[in-house]
Amino acid sequence: MNIRTLLIWTFITTVIWISCTQKRDEIVTIFNGSFENGKNTWKGWDKAKASISDDGYYATIDGDHYVVLSGNEQWVKQQSEIVIESGKSYRFKVWARSVNEKGIGARTTAQIALLVNDEVIVSDSLNVNAPQLKGVAATLQNDDGANVWIDGDYRHQFADHHIYQSIENDPIHDPWLAVPNSDYSNKDLGFAVGNVVVNDNRFIYGTLYRDIPGEFYSSITLITAKGKGNPDYRWTDPVVILDHDKTEFPWVLDAHLYYDEPEDRLWMTWGGGICYVAEMDPVTGLFLEYPEDTEYDTHPEDMHTPVATWPETDEDWCGDDWSSCWMEGASIYKYQDKWYFFGSYGNLSENYTIRMGRGDSPRGPFYDKMGVNMMEFDPVRKVYGNSMLLGDEGIQRVPGHPHVWEENGKYYLGYDYRRTTGAGEPGDYMGIRRIYWYEGWPTVWMPVEVTLKADDFLELKGKQLEIAFRNTGEADSKLAVDAITLSVK
Repeated sequence: MNIRTLLIWTFITTVIWISCTQKRDEIVTIFNGSFENGKNTWKGWDKAKASISDDGYYATIDGDHYVVLSGNEQWVKQQSEIVIESGKSYRFKVWARSVNEKGIGARTTAQIALLVNDEVIVSDSLNVNAPQLKGVAATLQNDDGANVWIDGDYRHQFADHHIYQSIENDPIHDPWLAVPNSDYSNKDLGFAVGNVVVNDNRFIYGTLYRDIPGEFYSSITLITAKGKGNPDYRWTDPVVILDHDKTEFPWVLDAHLYYDEPEDRLWMTWGGGICYVAEMDPVTGLFLEYPEDTEYDTHPEDMHTPVATWPETDEDWCGDDWSSCWMEGASIYKYQDKWYFFGSYGNLSENYTIRMGRGDSPRGPFYDKMGVNMMEFDPVRKVYGNSMLLGDEGIQRVPGHPHVWEENGKYYLGYDYRRTTGAGEPGDYMGIRRIYWYEGWPTVWMPVEVTLKADDFLELKGKQLEIAFRNTGEADSKLAVDAITLSVK
C-alpha cells in the first residue's frame, strides 16, 4: 500500500469512527405530543382556556391537530419517563404560533419549561405574533408583496415606493427608510412589481392592464436599474416583454423572478387564474430565446408551463371554506434539492391566503402535502391541489404575493396584507416574517426550545423530569402549540 492510499484510507476510517462515536439525540416518547387523538392527556388543563383544534386554516405542521391556549399563564404539564442522570443533556422543544382572531392584536407569548417536582428549572419565552415592521414600512402602502433584493450594503424593496435598509439591520425589527429624491415612482411600471438581482444585472418587472369589455389588455413590463443602489439607482425606460389582447385567458400579470445561482438560470412565474413558469435570460432579463412578438398567443406552447390553478368548475365549485375561486401573485423558490410554488388564493380584499406545493423542477409539477397536483382537482377534499401556508392572523388580513429569501442561514417570507386597525385602510402594507423548515416544508410556526444540562444541577440527579408550556400573553390572545418533543443526549 503506497503513502497516498494509506492517507486516504486513514482519513475514511477516521470519519467513520467519528460519526459512529458521536452521541446522537435520543427522542423520548411524549404521550399525545401532537394531539392527534384529539383528547386531552395533559395536567393543568382548563377547558375554558384550552382546546384541541383541527382547523387547517392555521397550517398545522404535524398531523391535523394542535392545542390552542388563551393567555391565562396556567402551565399545561406532563410527567416524562426521564430520570435525570449525570452527564446527560435534555432538550425540550415545541412549535408555536399566534392564532389570534380577526382584529385581535393581543400579545401572544409562548413559554416552555422543564420542571422537577412542579418547580421550574429552565424556561424560555417567545413572542409569536405576526411582526409589525418599523419605519416607513409601517406607514407607506405597499402594493404588492415584499420582494426584497440585496445589493451591496442595502436591502431594497420596490412597490408603490422604493424603500431600503442597511444590510447590517434586521429586516423585521429595525426601521425601513424611504429613498430620498428617487425617480423610481416616475417609471410607469404599474402594479405587482417583481425584482431580481442577477450577477451585475438588476431587473424590475411590473403589470399594466386595461379592463374594458372587448378591449381587455394585460402586459408585463421590464426596466433595468443602473448603479449600485447606495441607496438610489438610475432607471431605463419600461419595455413590454409579454402581453395579451382582448381576453383574460391568460391574464398577463404578477411577474415574480427567482435566480438559481448555482445553475445560472433565471425563472419567472406569472399569471392569474392559472399561473405559469417560464425561463428567462439572466443577461438580458428577457425570455430565453426571446420571440419578436410579445403576444402570448404567438409563443411556442412549451415556453410557458402552467403549474397551478384554482378556477370555478362546471359543478359550481368556487373555492373552499377559506378562499374563493381565483389565484394570482405566484412565486417559486428552491430549497436544497426541491422547488416550492407559492400562490395568492382568493379575492385580494376579502379572503386571500398563501398556499403552496412542492416539486422536483421549477416547471413543476408541484404537489401538495397530500400528493395532489396543483393543476388537478381532488374529488375527495373537493379542492385543487394546495397546502396552506398563511392566512389572516390578528390585525393582519388577506396576506398575498409571497416572496421567500435567505440571509445567513435565516429564511424570510415577504408578503403584503391589509390591516383591521389603524390609519390607511384598506391599502396593502409590507409584511415580513421568519419561516422555518419542518420535514421538508416551510412554515410560519416557530420553534421554542430549552436545554437542561444535568451537570449544572447536580442536586437533581435521580429526579423525574416534567415538561410544560403556557401562554403568558394577554388574556384575549390565542396561542397554538404542536409537535412537542423531548430528547436526551
